[in-house]
Amino acid sequence: MGRKDKNINIQLQRKIDDLLRFGEKKIKDDRTNPNRCEGIHSIKTAETYRATARLLGDYLKQEGVRNISDINREHIEGFMRSRENLSAYTHAKDLSAINKILDTRYTVRDFGLNNRSYNNITNNRGLSSYDTSQAERNRQQLEFVRAIGMRRESIDRITPADFIRDKNGQCIGCHLIEKGGRERIAIIIEQDRQKITEQVNAAIQQTGEHTPFLPQVDSNANPHYCRAEYATQLYNDLVQAREEGYDYYKNMRDMFINQDAFTKACSRYHQEQVNGHDRDIMAEVSQALGHNRIDVVMYHYLK
Repeated sequence: MGRKDKNINIQLQRKIDDLLRFGEKKIKDDRTNPNRCEGIHSIKTAETYRATARLLGDYLKQEGVRNISDINREHIEGFMRSRENLSAYTHAKDLSAINKILDTRYTVRDFGLNNRSYNNITNNRGLSSYDTSQAERNRQQLEFVRAIGMRRESIDRITPADFIRDKNGQCIGCHLIEKGGRERIAIIIEQDRQKITEQVNAAIQQTGEHTPFLPQVDSNANPHYCRAEYATQLYNDLVQAREEGYDYYKNMRDMFINQDAFTKACSRYHQEQVNGHDRDIMAEVSQALGHNRIDVVMYHYLK
């Protein structure tokens, strides 16, 4: 082993390098956790893990640990305890990185820390005390979020080429890649399609089809709240479309809805009405949001 290999920080970063799977299909191979996938598929996730690895490496150096093979539970617990005053989100993020890098299965409860809970997250469920969502610099971007339901990470990535058009040239959907490389085509809210089409066409004239045309919103803006508005509007629109007997998807439903995932989501509920909401329509909204889980839509998005 070369001399540099004795640097614990370098060893941790090389471990991350070995796990990179950008552009590859996710493989879920852990029977104890069906959500766990082999490797790291997202550039953003890799960057987050590298940041945690640097902090962990600095802590291990102070503890005299020189080799990655010498890291044990006590070291991990000591590192987590050194950061116990930080948020539950940070604890979960750090431990997710550690579990992936070291191939461990620790939970925050193993170290006496609190689980991250939706009940403890307030900013994403409404407007923060210093919210800038109404600022002019963020307005256009958040209008796109309300119309498409995309996550923050997509705002400054989408290009005009990502939009799906109907036979008349109107934009009715957008191809998105989010959450670890997962792809979906999100339906655009019907009332917003003409305006979105005009803005996309203007972007083509200005910068071309393959150039991102929206700047990122600042950190005090709240795209997640706009995603909730998208979910509520889409749900209401789909209910109305079914009642009035017209095709919200313009004869392209198969492009937007994965029937296998739809059937699986609905199979968890035997009743067509769940907590006062239509089960099947919630399943469609769930796919548009990139979740494929009815309960997430029901409890965390619909207003």
